[in-house]
Parts: sequence; C-alpha cells; structure tokens
Amino acid sequence: MDNKQFSHSFTKNGAELTAEISPCCWMYPGYGLQVTVQMKDGGNVIKHRKDVIWEQATESQVIEFTESIGVCSCSRCGKPAFDPATCDTNRAGLCEHCFLSDLDAQHKKSKAKEEQKLKRRDAAKKRQGFTHRVTAWVHPEAGGDDYMVDLYCKGKPSAAQIKAELKKSGSRVLDDYQILEL
Repeated sequence: MDNKQFSHSFTKNGAELTAEISPCCWMYPGYGLQVTVQMKDGGNVIKHRKDVIWEQATESQVIEFTESIGVCSCSRCGKPAFDPATCDTNRAGLCEHCFLSDLDAQHKKSKAKEEQKLKRRDAAKKRQGFTHRVTAWVHPEAGGDDYMVDLYCKGKPSAAQIKAELKKSGSRVLDDYQILEL
C-alpha cells in the first residue's frame, strides 16, 4: 500500500464512517498499520495492528481491518456508538454526545468543588490577616509544564513584588498574574 491519502467510507448499523490511515504508519518504519475511523455523528477511534506493515498491506487488508470496527447502540440514548468489544475506546458503549455530556457534568462538579475549597482557603487566610491573593502562572525557565500558584499578601502587592516572587519561582514570564482582594 503506497497511497498515503487512502480513505474508506462505509456504513455500519446505520452509522456513516470514514477511515484513514494514520500518518505514523509511514513516519515510523515498522510501526504497523493504524487507522483512524471517524463517525459522521461525532467521535473517532484509532485501531492499531502491529503485525501488518503499511508498505506491505493490500487495500483489501486495510478495508477488512477498518471494517472490523463495530458500531453498537448507545447504552443510554440508542444513537450509534463505537462497540468497545471491537476497538479500544474510553466511551464504554456511549455515543459521543452522551460521553461528552457526562464529561462536562464531571468537570462542572469538580470545578465547583475546587471553587469551594479556594473560598474556604481564602476565608482562612483573611482571618490570618491577609488582604490579597495573587494567582499567577509560573512558566519554568528550564521548560516543562506551566503551573499555577497562589500567593497571599498582607496589603496590596506591587508589580515589582509579584515579579520578584515569580522570578524566585524560576518563571521566565513575570506578568502572568491577577490580584484579588479578599
């Protein structure tokens, strides 16, 4: 198979699907065959087969491999969903809409919990005499992931004080912060 632009559309259990060969197949020699299958109504899965080398695969092998990905009815609403028995997916038989709705609800719940935790911490700091919270992002000079810090101050901090604290933390960016009065 030497066609990097290979695409295959098919219908399974009423769902319209499109499959493409993933670029890693030709980017990494010996990687094997990997396809990305996208459902018209949302969502996609990736399926990898190490024992079939992309350069040696026939079009019929790719189509057969692609069509081995099944579609079932969403366990909640009945819309098409990828069948977890035929591919690795974290959707657990839910359609994309139901999965994302659950994810959004979990996010909102987690965010509310974090906000309550921050309110309690702010209140405790206020009782200790702190008047301001500086929420800042540290962008490590040495690279790596940025992270957030909260600095509590007695009196409104100056820009120079905040920059000094960020510099002490090893941040290469010294103006990514906000000041909140408690």
